[in-house]
Amino acid sequence: MKIFMLLHSSSLKLAAASGGNPVVSTATVMLFFVFFNIFEGTIETLIFGERFQHWLDPIFSLIFIAYAGHAVVSCAIFNSEKA
Repeated sequence: MKIFMLLHSSSLKLAAASGGNPVVSTATVMLFFVFFNIFEGTIETLIFGERFQHWLDPIFSLIFIAYAGHAVVSCAIFNSEKA
């Protein structure tokens, strides 16, 4: 339960940092997904010698998509409190 509060708090901070712009917050989450994917591939290469696809890849993608959606909702909350 504490992890959900941490994620909600971080999405509100992301909304504040992006000035309430949902495009900027979504682009930021997409950038983090790209870096996460590079990091994941590097770890796979170090351990197994090559990158490969596995069942966790779609799960990671869905997590980042859900967080991006939550960031958009947080932008709406941020903008409604600002007005």
